[in-house]
Amino acid sequence: MSARLNKVTFLTVHSWVSNRQGGFHKFAEVCCSAGAEVVFFSFPRPYYSMFQHQELYNRKAIAALAKGIRYEVAGSTLTNVTLPTLKLPDVAGKRIPDAAADALERFSFGGLARFARRYLSGTDVFVIESCGAVVLFDFLKKRFPEAKFIYRPSDPLMYDGALRRRAKAEERVMLGADMSLIVNDEGLALYRRKIAQFDTRVRHELLPNGVDIAPYRKKHPVPELLRRENTVLYVGAWEVEWNLLFEAAARRRDFNYIVVCPNFPDGTTRNKIEGIPNLVYVPGIKPDDVPAWITNCDVVMVPYVTDFYKNRPLGITAKYYQAMAAGKPIVAYCDTSKLADAGVTVTYEYEDFMRAVEEAMRRHEVRYEFDPTSREWLRITQRFLEIARDL
Repeated sequence: MSARLNKVTFLTVHSWVSNRQGGFHKFAEVCCSAGAEVVFFSFPRPYYSMFQHQELYNRKAIAALAKGIRYEVAGSTLTNVTLPTLKLPDVAGKRIPDAAADALERFSFGGLARFARRYLSGTDVFVIESCGAVVLFDFLKKRFPEAKFIYRPSDPLMYDGALRRRAKAEERVMLGADMSLIVNDEGLALYRRKIAQFDTRVRHELLPNGVDIAPYRKKHPVPELLRRENTVLYVGAWEVEWNLLFEAAARRRDFNYIVVCPNFPDGTTRNKIEGIPNLVYVPGIKPDDVPAWITNCDVVMVPYVTDFYKNRPLGITAKYYQAMAAGKPIVAYCDTSKLADAGVTVTYEYEDFMRAVEEAMRRHEVRYEFDPTSREWLRITQRFLEIARDL
């Protein structure tokens, strides 16, 4: 018989208010629905990031999270909190020993032990995302020996070329966790290559990310930016190949390229974007607005940085399933070749990408052959809940 969950703590880079349409938000919601108290521990939030002006990293947001923000979710209490630490930027962290960089990442003037007593005591299950929070695993494991640990690597940290101390920390988590829930076959293959005797040493299960299909099959009001002609849209969290888009916008001035991404381009890139009328950068939109943007553009693009996909085993991500559900032509640049099997045009050269966009613009709707039921969040979150209860 499955055990009752009284308290579940999620360690994730995101804040609850960002209300992402997947990942840890969905898992936290299902735990609340099951009657569990939930702590949404947003980490890391370095002291230096208080001087930034991004969605996750800014003085106002971090100060509010440091005090703890309480929400009522599905009849249960969810507390979103953070612990600012002396984490250094990765560039600076590379110049000191790994142990020292990790120690700074854990050190807070507020006190990690005090924070754990206040917010984490009584946790039945800790769920750790593949983010900087992996440096807290050893501390949590020692302080809460009765708790169970789930590792959820949406984006593996030990990819080729990764920060060495991150890869080492991820391996410690996977070897010590009670369960690792891996997102796709590409991630599984990576871990089997990187960790000796992975299948006998790491308890794991494949549990893909999901997607809410229904909103992408409905009609929505057209966002103002998409009232232009010939709109080519990217909505995502990974950086894009800006030089490709500069060339594409110059080649077809009658096409409007729109990039929605929380990763701010550098100043030089932003200045260049501002001088191109048919290339627009949007720092971000509300998650609830994403269906309106996807369903009202003419073409969905995913123009990743050149060769980014070779080191990042992301598989076919939710953004593709969203566009498929909306029946939109999709053109990808530098992503997995498995997209072709799903009916997506994937390119690896600038010229091929631009030609593919021109071809896609002539297609108003595309019928993709894929089964959305296996990707529905309801099914995936219920399986997550079963696993957490049975540990």
